Amino acid sequence: MIALLLFACDGGEATYPKDSGEPVDSSPPDTDSAPPDSEADSGRDTADTGDSGDSVDTDSGVGAETGDTGGDDTGDTDTGEVVAGPAVILFIGDGMGFEHVEGGGVYLTGAAGSLTMETLPFQGRLRTASLSGLTDSAASSTAYATGNKTYNGMLGLDRDGVEIQNLGERARAMGMSVGLVTTDDLTGATPSAQWVHVEDRGDSEVIAEAYLADMPDVAFGGGYLAFEDLLATASVNLVRDASDLAAAAYDGRPLLGLFADDTFPFVADGYEADQPTLAEMTEAALAWLEGDPDGFFLLVEGARIDHASHGNDEDSVYDEVLSLDDAVSVAMTWAASRDATIVVTADHECGGLTVDSTGTAGVVPATEWRWGKHTNADVPVFATGTLATALDGIREDQLWVHEVLAAAIDGATSVTAPTVPTLVDGYTDDLGAQVTTQTQATSFGASYNQLDGLRVTADGDGLYLGIDGVFERGDNAAMVLLDLDYGSSTGWGAGTTLADALGEVDAAITELGISVSASGVGFDAVSASLGAQECEEGLLTEEAGLRGLTGDVGRPEDFAWWDMISNFDDGNIAEGSASADAGSTGLTENGWEMLLPWDSLYPTGIPASGTTVALVVVLADDDGSYISNQALPPLSSSTEPGNDAVSIESVVTISVDATGTVTTAAAVVP
Repeated sequence: MIALLLFACDGGEATYPKDSGEPVDSSPPDTDSAPPDSEADSGRDTADTGDSGDSVDTDSGVGAETGDTGGDDTGDTDTGEVVAGPAVILFIGDGMGFEHVEGGGVYLTGAAGSLTMETLPFQGRLRTASLSGLTDSAASSTAYATGNKTYNGMLGLDRDGVEIQNLGERARAMGMSVGLVTTDDLTGATPSAQWVHVEDRGDSEVIAEAYLADMPDVAFGGGYLAFEDLLATASVNLVRDASDLAAAAYDGRPLLGLFADDTFPFVADGYEADQPTLAEMTEAALAWLEGDPDGFFLLVEGARIDHASHGNDEDSVYDEVLSLDDAVSVAMTWAASRDATIVVTADHECGGLTVDSTGTAGVVPATEWRWGKHTNADVPVFATGTLATALDGIREDQLWVHEVLAAAIDGATSVTAPTVPTLVDGYTDDLGAQVTTQTQATSFGASYNQLDGLRVTADGDGLYLGIDGVFERGDNAAMVLLDLDYGSSTGWGAGTTLADALGEVDAAITELGISVSASGVGFDAVSASLGAQECEEGLLTEEAGLRGLTGDVGRPEDFAWWDMISNFDDGNIAEGSASADAGSTGLTENGWEMLLPWDSLYPTGIPASGTTVALVVVLADDDGSYISNQALPPLSSSTEPGNDAVSIESVVTISVDATGTVTTAAAVVP
């Protein structure tokens, strides 16, 4: 156990380096008002996070102010007490979706809904897509930290690589202290995006150098090996284990705790002797930071939820969720005696986890995984604090969290709605009105597949498509057929066989029975997704991608993979039952969204005179041999094509100039 709470030798009141005048009341919270002790309920063998009945001697070190970081003192009240500044705490469960939280509760007590984080009063759902589509931790943590969307792999930088002020820097500019806590290597993406500005999340040496050049007041995690060669000349107070941490005394330098050579072990595998838990590190950070009368910002990451999810390791993942929840319990107990803004959320979901909502305490619940990668599923947000009401009941982009935390740091009385850029996230409203809607009720067997509406727009990045509808996981081939030189009638059609077929998308293209009756149309490319498979930027799979003709147009042996991004909205996926957001024919909103970059569609550039693109969306079974009556623009007849070829009677066209700017809005032709 870390001895975080120390007795004052003379029983006198504490003073802090930043404010040498009046004392701050840092007495412990009343444990009667704290959340229930989940450790006792579950019988988990976790370390004691401290006796809240002891007082804190801030002169002894732990709990002492970590240095004057600038800004004005908040001043004294008429009663002689110093007014405590904002306490702003962000918890990120890396990879933690709704099912992870549910499974953690089942593992803890045998029933869902039993975690401390679930007791927070304000709760909602967040979308997490980055400019790359499926987000990684770097881009997502950057969004939370800076309020800006960026590309995967980038830390604290906007889409153009420009440094953006993060929450830690914002707090420091207000004179507040800053802390980072993680079970990952400290140079990992989530904590690093909260403090440094580096183009490549994998460049641990550059990240470590950036930390040591300008340290937060407290930084706890793994990654000693990444810092080892730099520490000899670093001005930090280094601690390596729980005993060192308990004995640490303020000496004017930032407190750097490196408690593992790289990442921490999985909780299920057992921690090393004298290695602090996430809850213990959180309590130590709070004790160290709370003495700053100007307040503080603290980031706490439960990193290994994501690592277990990538490995589809249910024997480890729920212990990691509970480890994060223990840390939340520490913060909630601490905050019982002080107003604080606390937000618990995730950077993304990982694994496509589904879990049985009932079970036996201490027994891993029945668990299924979709795959070992990130998904676009919504993530939960749990929050408390006056401004956190803005997160209650919402289903919005994660940038809302940044606005809440930034407002809390600034001492604002309201939260400003964020400006969310166009993202490939399956939420299609930002692409404008539907150009065409479905008129035929689906006849696609007994499955849950429906194309309800099509939205089309463009900008300098590329062609954006939004297909509102329902897509069944594993049981459909949704395809966008593209004519890139509309009017020339060149391209491929029915009976096309790919000489260079590569995987399932190509097989579906080969089998697809398509003929064209619309004048001047010949297809040059197809964007496809089999079974609602996402396609991250730069990621080509057998189940999703953009295939197009290259070289001499019309030669199937010249088909090639092109870069694209596509994503599906969480509520528009059917998995064995109707999707949550399905509507009547032509009325479903959101669904499949994609960005087709101009340099993919036109590798040598958009023609100087501009271009007109024509397209149609069709739905078939997953090998393309059975065509549904679902098409956009809709077919004139409700007769199901089945195994017969479907004739494309009309298309949607959109015209752009050489920069990709829309010159003629999308419309149905004829």
